[in-house]
Amino acid sequence: MLYRVPIMALLLLLLMPGLALAQQNWSLSGFASLAAGKLADEGLQYQDYTDDQWDLEGDSVLGLQLNLNLAERLSLTAQMISRGYSWDDTDAFEPVLDWLFVGYQLNDAWRMRLGRMRTPLYLYSETLDVGYSYVWARPPIDVYAPITLPFSNFDGADLVYLTDWGDYSLDAQLLAGTTRRSRDTLEINVDPLLGGNLTLRMDQLTLRYGLLMLQTDITLSDIGEIQALYQAAGQLLDPVFSDVNQQLSANDNWYRYQTLGLRWDLGKFSVTGEVFDIHNTEDGYTNNAQGWYLSLQYRIDQVTPYLVAGRHKNEFNQDTLQTLGQTYEIWPEGQTVLLFQEQVDQLDQLRVDTRAFIESLNFEHHTWTVGVRYDIHPHVALKAEWQYFDFVSGISHFVVTTPNPPDHTSMTTFILDVVF
Repeated sequence: MLYRVPIMALLLLLLMPGLALAQQNWSLSGFASLAAGKLADEGLQYQDYTDDQWDLEGDSVLGLQLNLNLAERLSLTAQMISRGYSWDDTDAFEPVLDWLFVGYQLNDAWRMRLGRMRTPLYLYSETLDVGYSYVWARPPIDVYAPITLPFSNFDGADLVYLTDWGDYSLDAQLLAGTTRRSRDTLEINVDPLLGGNLTLRMDQLTLRYGLLMLQTDITLSDIGEIQALYQAAGQLLDPVFSDVNQQLSANDNWYRYQTLGLRWDLGKFSVTGEVFDIHNTEDGYTNNAQGWYLSLQYRIDQVTPYLVAGRHKNEFNQDTLQTLGQTYEIWPEGQTVLLFQEQVDQLDQLRVDTRAFIESLNFEHHTWTVGVRYDIHPHVALKAEWQYFDFVSGISHFVVTTPNPPDHTSMTTFILDVVF
């Protein structure tokens, strides 16, 4: 895959002179990030950064955006992106149509859009792939976390209201739609996705609150046999085994997704912070998560050093762990049953594997980041970043680890960000 990065860079250099075009009815623009990164320890992986070897794919991206005025107040926006790393089954650097929507400006205050859009989860959601738009090598992963990636885009409609009150301005957005993503054997289907956000701006301060409600199906196609075994045990032994089966997938479960963001600019000094909370409002299959970060930046001419502290905690299927514990009261481990000993041993191993899987998705980590951004041109920025991971719970689902993981690691990243 590495040979694709120089090809992407060559394509970028060839396109740059012609892409700064702007006609009366249309404009074409683009962005790119060329990244190199590595982890400090062997046997670890974050995105496509694997082990302690330099990798050129993890944060590399190339994007092109077309804005077309179809008629008075009516426009079309399309964005094609090629990423080195994608959460879903998309291949490395495979071009995907990330945005395709029609917008209609009703008047100076109201705007409607219809089509495929970026889900407005956070302060930087709209420019998540445009590395030049933020100071870090990547948005802090404690909030801009892998758990949110399946919901990064949606197909539907939104309505935006913008108004000014003297020194204050307010943006209010309502949205509705659906989204569907898959990765390996995992299928996530959200229908419907409902919610909105409020953004208040006053002088140097920006405050943002977002709320989404998502009715979600989550299934693993490779656990059908496992679920069948629990279902059979529920029929032969006790219904509590069937409860375990039902809790291994989400069927139209409602999730509440709340976010709060702040950005405060004080001359050369600025503070940015965000917090999120995902909570399953029902019993059974649950994946609740919380995270936050706080970033401090100080601009010295073209150089901006920054510090970031963050925390992320994931709680997966806590009720299922309790239900598994109840199965041992009904059917203790190590039972001896003539003629059916193979099936009994299989049930014991099944429960051990299920517990290990659930516990692997219950984790907490803290991160500390130090970095610097150097604006070498009005459209080009070079960044260097070092991030430290403290695996408070001993594991982290963000950084895939070996069976005997270290209790901490670090990651070094260099990125060249361009807009054109």
